[in-house]
Amino acid sequence: MQFFDGRHYRINKVLLSCIGQWPYQTKRSSNAIIAIIVSLAGTQFVAKVCGLLSIKDVDMFIDSLSPLVVDIGCGVKLITCILKAKQIRALFDQIQSDWQWLMTSTHIKILNHYAEIGRLFTIIYASAFYSALVLFMLVPLQPLLLHSSSNDTARPLLHQVEYYIDMDKYYFPILIHGYAAAIIFVSIAIAADTMYVIMIQHVCGLFKIIGQELENIIKEDSLEINLVPSIKDDKPYKNIIKSINAHKNALRFTNLIEATFSQMFLTVAGFNMLIMSMTGVTAVTNMDKPEEFLRQITFACALLVHLFFESFPAQSLINHSASIHTNLTNIAWYQTSFRTRKILIFMIMKTREPCVLTAGKMFVISMDTFSTIVRTSVSYFTMLRSMQ
Repeated sequence: MQFFDGRHYRINKVLLSCIGQWPYQTKRSSNAIIAIIVSLAGTQFVAKVCGLLSIKDVDMFIDSLSPLVVDIGCGVKLITCILKAKQIRALFDQIQSDWQWLMTSTHIKILNHYAEIGRLFTIIYASAFYSALVLFMLVPLQPLLLHSSSNDTARPLLHQVEYYIDMDKYYFPILIHGYAAAIIFVSIAIAADTMYVIMIQHVCGLFKIIGQELENIIKEDSLEINLVPSIKDDKPYKNIIKSINAHKNALRFTNLIEATFSQMFLTVAGFNMLIMSMTGVTAVTNMDKPEEFLRQITFACALLVHLFFESFPAQSLINHSASIHTNLTNIAWYQTSFRTRKILIFMIMKTREPCVLTAGKMFVISMDTFSTIVRTSVSYFTMLRSMQ
């Protein structure tokens, strides 16, 4: 749609279109892209599973299991986008509707500011992950580039795979297949995660606008207070009703985000703990191999960034929604009518608990959760290290 071709959402549109999950692209285009993704990434996943089954060394098994779990996590993200396509489209429809509604308002600057933050998050996240992917993909090429004239040059692959064919004869097609699958999996993660970020930033902008509206409910101090004015003359009452409707809209948007991503968060959080632990063990094991150590550390840092980029926006949502309660308690209620005071009491009670995003209703996504998952990963790392 033309609205999303603007500065704020163009990158997200391109990323989602590349994995066939842009809500407004044609069904034929979406199905074709998904078919290509499944054929390339799916066959690579099967090859990794076959390669894993042929490994007997424990350290090598852990090393090969990590990318396999990452693939599963990315697959979960893609499946979530496919199964929740209607909800995702509803979220984007609401974003466009909110922009059109506020276009003539002075509050459009706030929405613009938060959209810019979402765009910046998208650029940083995509740049970090694609940069890490490039480093990861350069490792197999290093022996070929440094020893190109040697006949016994080692021919490493991105991952341990098994195609049940002559691996030396078809080395380059297999390597290219691995590269294509890696790009696909990383693109899925980037597209899904940045979509989640821009949606959170949008609802944070809505809460900020509501907070400013509440601060301006009483626009002038007056010693003469009419406690029972007519509704027509009761401007604070009209303002609070307007803020309540806007707050309900923001809550619906938040609940839709929760319904869309909750199950995905639960799966990905579990995988993150497991993979970071295994990657740490593999990195320590390969400290005598600088190129392999660097690859594993880069991988671990990418996972840490991924977890942070899911936790930080959720924490921002908690903070912004909680600020509404603070704004309400700071209102000069004693200068309002009786009917306005009753509405204020109702809204204060409604906003006591901040909006949160959960992982399958089991725990709240926040920066506290981020630190907990990191600590748990370190515990698993210690356990796995002691088992070696």
